[in-house]
Amino acid sequence: MALRERQGVLMEATLVDTHAHLDFPELARDLASVLDRASRAGVREIVTIGIDLESSRKAVKLAGEHDRIYAAVGIHPHGARRIDDATLDSLRSLAGRDKVVAIGEIGFDRQTDEEEAAIRAQLKLAKRFDMPVLVHLPHQFKKQGTERTLRVVADEQMNPDRVLLDHNTEETMPLYAGTKYWRGMSIYPVTKLSVERAANIVEQYGVDRLLVNSACDWGPSDPLNVPKLVRELLRRNLSRDLIEQLVFRNPIAFFGQSDRWTFRP
Repeated sequence: MALRERQGVLMEATLVDTHAHLDFPELARDLASVLDRASRAGVREIVTIGIDLESSRKAVKLAGEHDRIYAAVGIHPHGARRIDDATLDSLRSLAGRDKVVAIGEIGFDRQTDEEEAAIRAQLKLAKRFDMPVLVHLPHQFKKQGTERTLRVVADEQMNPDRVLLDHNTEETMPLYAGTKYWRGMSIYPVTKLSVERAANIVEQYGVDRLLVNSACDWGPSDPLNVPKLVRELLRRNLSRDLIEQLVFRNPIAFFGQSDRWTFRP
């Protein structure tokens, strides 16, 4: 991988964006341009993530149409109350499709018992297929929700190597002390993290088992936020080796656990 800058401008890089929603209308209506801008900024691979059956099917379709896109399939907590046996059967079918590299995104939002039942059902699905799983942490009461998530994941006896808990902030990072779970940060200033806050977390906690993403969904997200974080970390004189681990080697280590992840450096 190359990572070079000139006068503060990232000239050459290879990055992996680990969490996007490329089927959402805000991006899908101009997807060719979105992918072109991402490519020119160094984003080599993108994982586009389902939030319900419809978007999961779209994610699978996008992955089949674009060499650089992989898919994750799952039911977001917003749809937890609609999960039934038929939904789980459909997810099982989608999970076996080409270039589906993870189950997700699943998780808590309002932190209800319905959401917990949906999480447990999909964790069992990921375990059955021996697939990585992407877990959404709630936006509100985040510490409480993260603690509950960690209890559920541990209770289901998930392999920590296969579990990514995403949308972390300064409040939740200390909760992982002594664990081996992968942690994700979304660079999405309105409800998640700014580039500066994400850089602060990297400086404080390091890059071991840490992934970053742009979140790319219905809000004011920016598909170029991962390259922007790289530039900020370079400005702060973080070593290029650690930056490459964060934005390149770590994503490959996590998603490469799926035999459908075919990209190799």
